[in-house]
Amino acid sequence: MEPVWSIGQAQNRIDGALEMAIRQLTPGQKITLEATAQDDLGQVWRSFGMYRADDQGTVDTAGTAPEEGTYDGIDANGLLWSMRPDGSAPGYFMKSSSAPHAVTFRLSTDGVLLGERIVDLHFVSGDVRISEITKPFAGKYFCPEASNRGRPLPAVLVLGGSAGGLLWSEQMAALLSAHGFAALALAYFDWQGRLGLPNQLAEVPLEVVDRAMRWLQAQPGIDAARTGVMGLSKGSELALLYASLYPQAIRAVVGYSTASHVFEGISMAPAGRRSSWTYEGRPLPYLPYPGGPKSWTPAELAQLRKLHEQALQTSKDEELEAARIPVEAMRAPALLITGAHDETWPAAEMAEGVLQRLKKRGYRWEVRHEHFPEAGHLIDIPNLPVTAEHGVPAKAAAAAAREAWQTVLSFFHKNLA
Repeated sequence: MEPVWSIGQAQNRIDGALEMAIRQLTPGQKITLEATAQDDLGQVWRSFGMYRADDQGTVDTAGTAPEEGTYDGIDANGLLWSMRPDGSAPGYFMKSSSAPHAVTFRLSTDGVLLGERIVDLHFVSGDVRISEITKPFAGKYFCPEASNRGRPLPAVLVLGGSAGGLLWSEQMAALLSAHGFAALALAYFDWQGRLGLPNQLAEVPLEVVDRAMRWLQAQPGIDAARTGVMGLSKGSELALLYASLYPQAIRAVVGYSTASHVFEGISMAPAGRRSSWTYEGRPLPYLPYPGGPKSWTPAELAQLRKLHEQALQTSKDEELEAARIPVEAMRAPALLITGAHDETWPAAEMAEGVLQRLKKRGYRWEVRHEHFPEAGHLIDIPNLPVTAEHGVPAKAAAAAAREAWQTVLSFFHKNLA
């Protein structure tokens, strides 16, 4: 008798629980499920689990732990996040778009293939309208069309980090739209130069962010009084800056792996020190990296946290104060998300510094710091293959990504929706 697959729903979302069961097996039969996916670079990623059928001849991944595999314990999405790259490729799953994430599942027993299925995991719902924006800024807009039932929608502007372009921001904006928010992913620079943007993260005007926010607030069906901003890493530095310098525009702020100060700009061909950002035509004060302008060699990239810590520790008090993001000027609740094993910069310490500053200034809006003791800098898209970071267990990183995302959704629903 052929095994019977029960897998997924009509439209599986990447942030949901994958429903997968194999029935009509022999009770106690041992099977192997292998999952594979390909990233944007053509690299194949792979995971597997070896399971034993129950007394009814069923293996249900939502209720059965593998006896062996790339993950342990009961986890419906274990085969998704525990994928590892074939060969010696870097452990970063490169997927930059919101196109469906295709995963192939193969079922075998004793080395004999019994069948395979391909499942598309979606970032957006079927009722979301997607628009690519090229002028007056570069971005991608996701707008739910049916879920609001005629009511104005809350909206979120999403800012990615130093990877540039729409990496991370497009996927997060897509997921927000699937939960009833209009969301705009903004590209504010692009290393590849394909979007017609600067290819250096240096002296980016804050006005670019404000232009995108004003565009978002002016879209049909949007409630301009219920808009928020969310950023990752360098994008969180930008998000907090924008919420501080344009407080009237923002009603909720989220920073993943957040910053407390403005740091030196990042250039692959440095011609002198520059700030990361400008405001009203002037570079904002910043903390310089020690040792002069960086060429960002692999050795320097491996020392990112040390460089940021030294910038914080060696700067004079007046320099620290000048480069500090004036978060007390915000007029909105804030959620800061950090991991203890952050190898890029001391996000947890900077988040605590933000909290202490706001407390001393009598800040009257809610501020939360969600800290994950076993996570790193990249608290990423839920259920995508976990990026390898030193000292970060993959299982803990996957759990942090899921929990952080649910926290963000609850925060935005509470303060915007």
